[in-house]
Amino acid sequence: MKSNNPSSLYDALMYLQCEFVAERNRVNPGNITWQQFDILTVLRTGAFMPSQIGQRLGMRRSKVSKNLSTLRDLGYIRQVPDAHDRRELETNLTQDGRDMLDIIDQQHKTLEEDARQVWSKDEQEEFATLANRLINKLRQERVAR
Repeated sequence: MKSNNPSSLYDALMYLQCEFVAERNRVNPGNITWQQFDILTVLRTGAFMPSQIGQRLGMRRSKVSKNLSTLRDLGYIRQVPDAHDRRELETNLTQDGRDMLDIIDQQHKTLEEDARQVWSKDEQEEFATLANRLINKLRQERVAR
């Protein structure tokens, strides 16, 4: 439930989310959707099957397939039949996909620089610890659904 206190945790999380969305829109050179960006970010860590991507992101298989098709057409990913199960497609980033993510990373550095200007070293470490705890909880709940 939302409190009337403008500095409440609820408000801070919602406004932070809004700022992150605005930042994400600003740094999107490939004009891809958020779901496509999330898929590329997952693939940055290695090859995955579409079902694994969907599970990791809490996305239905039909949404994953549609987004993968677009990313393949844009040249950001490649898919090859899995060596163990030819019905499954192993999905990897292409060099163009890595290059596009690198451009986004460079632009995200300004967000990190802003945080370093606002928070002391101890506050930065505390924020990272607290944010990672929340991220892990949210991810576990999403994957369990």
